[in-house]
Amino acid sequence: MADFTDDELAGILADRASGRAEGAAEATVDVARVEDVAAGGVPSRLYVPEGARDAILYLHGGGFVLGDLVSHDGFARRLAAATGWAVLMPAYRLAPEHPWPAAAHDARSASDWLEQQSFDRLVVAGDSAGSALAIGEALRVPERWVGQVQVYPFVDPGGATYDRELTGIDLTVERCDLFWRMYLQGGDGDEALHVLAGSDLAGQPPALVHLAEIDVLTPTGHAYAARLREAGVPVDVSVFPGVLHGFWRKTDNDQAAPALDDLSAWLDRR
Repeated sequence: MADFTDDELAGILADRASGRAEGAAEATVDVARVEDVAAGGVPSRLYVPEGARDAILYLHGGGFVLGDLVSHDGFARRLAAATGWAVLMPAYRLAPEHPWPAAAHDARSASDWLEQQSFDRLVVAGDSAGSALAIGEALRVPERWVGQVQVYPFVDPGGATYDRELTGIDLTVERCDLFWRMYLQGGDGDEALHVLAGSDLAGQPPALVHLAEIDVLTPTGHAYAARLREAGVPVDVSVFPGVLHGFWRKTDNDQAAPALDDLSAWLDRR
């Protein structure tokens, strides 16, 4: 990790601690069964509502460097409770300690494990960097999923599609660049990270794309949706007004609940 300054590394550690503290302080939603499992060897948490027959593989966001089973536990519970689907959330390895392709390999292992369980239908979902991992799994085994849910996808390492006019926001272009440097560390990344350019998207599962109105990644999400449409893949896009990147899993805004309602209705149509 010699390519990163002490300040950059210290900032990531501080953000991890802050995210864990914030997650631990969240009010928890009751789910019938919550179980820590080793999903293909990856530490994971499985949330199973009463009577759940279908499951979501949820890959959390955090720029490939942040997030864990504590920081995202509250959201995973809300996701399971709102949809009635079981949710598997892997604690994939984080950069910069574990650069690409560690997280992608962990997503693959958890995905393969989930398919071996006794659920009827599977959907792959992710927000931000987790969306990149979810897209990777949709590309790898499209027939496994009845749908994909991609929330402000983080799939443009070069940043060509970013909204560079936004100011006064938490997720800046510079922060995105740091996340990419920490994740790739000189590597090119997998097919999912170049999905806006060369990947063949024909035959991908139907997609729901959720975007925040005030987010550098909103044009990236529109670009991904456009590529899917060009390939003949059914896509629904919802842009939630007045909210920033990260709104999907937070409770301090008025669009998080409508987003889950929209997702639940979309799943019902699967």
